[in-house]
Amino acid sequence: MMSQSRGHGGSGVRMRELYVLLCVVLTLPGCRGFLPNFWSRVLTLSLDSYTHQFITEQGVLNVTLETLSMANTHQHTQKQAGLGRGFWHAVGEVVHSNAAMDFLSSTRSDPVYHFDSERVEESMAMLRQFWAQTLLSARAKEYQGARHSLGQLLHSLQDFYSHSNWVEMGQHSIYLHLLQPGQPAFPVATEDTPTCMECHSATCRDNLLPRLTQSQQYPLLLTTGYFSTYPPKPQGKCSHGGVLDSSRHQGAKGGINKDSTSPLFSPHHYLHVEAARLATTATLTVLRDLRDSVGNISFLRLFSVKQPPALVFVMDTTGSMFEEITAARLRAHSIIQARANTPEQPGTFLLVPFHDPAGPHS
Repeated sequence: MMSQSRGHGGSGVRMRELYVLLCVVLTLPGCRGFLPNFWSRVLTLSLDSYTHQFITEQGVLNVTLETLSMANTHQHTQKQAGLGRGFWHAVGEVVHSNAAMDFLSSTRSDPVYHFDSERVEESMAMLRQFWAQTLLSARAKEYQGARHSLGQLLHSLQDFYSHSNWVEMGQHSIYLHLLQPGQPAFPVATEDTPTCMECHSATCRDNLLPRLTQSQQYPLLLTTGYFSTYPPKPQGKCSHGGVLDSSRHQGAKGGINKDSTSPLFSPHHYLHVEAARLATTATLTVLRDLRDSVGNISFLRLFSVKQPPALVFVMDTTGSMFEEITAARLRAHSIIQARANTPEQPGTFLLVPFHDPAGPHS
């Protein structure tokens, strides 16, 4: 790092830094969770952060290509699969619904939508409600509604891994109980249970109490950080943390969020990559479960994936056409062989026989 200039030059640098910080804070009102999109990475000067948009887009793309490859013998690239404007528009609806959770007045300050303020049970109930709505809409072929509720579900699900102490507990796999009530559950810290120690720097290390990270005598407890003033943070609880969170100044000071790689916004920034990895795995799991629940065809229609067209052979089977039928059969076989395992391979082959003069069967 270059040394700081002295005198008026140094003051100018500090003023510019403060101005940039002010612009960032004013541009991201109430934003919490993984950064919403690419531009929020630019504004927070954390270009290597994983965003809700990136995690969601990559998850949908990967599971869609996986679904297409299951139905055919050859692998699909984006171009081969015909994932054009319709597909990306559908993905954009999911991404928009996801990001809107941080900006709509009805959701941005409600801790239940973001796994904040130890509202874990309420947040899980909300997740399961989004899942049920997504299934209901997809099965009814109301795909726009399904994309909307899916985006909401993915936002809250992804937030769990950056807002809770799941990563700090040493967990390396996703928390299945969030959407599967029959899976093992971890208890949540009660309101009168302290969870954090004081932290007086931007980067907070080891500020979670031992029972929240490595308990030997007692079951590990789940906690999530409190954000801003609603609900009020009890003494000794963890804050979300970062410059956008006013509760970071209340005891216990500091925070535990892993939303970005920037210590300015995320006190546990050094765990961001692991939180993003788990959020990505959870996103893929939900999308695969959705595909398995509604079927491959409905899943592809949900994302406006173009289905391969059929190749139809219409053949005159009149007795007088015997020699021509043999030649036509060989030609049809040649066409099929030429298109096999290529981007032009049809989804279905149809043979339509007809007898002259009746014409083809309709």
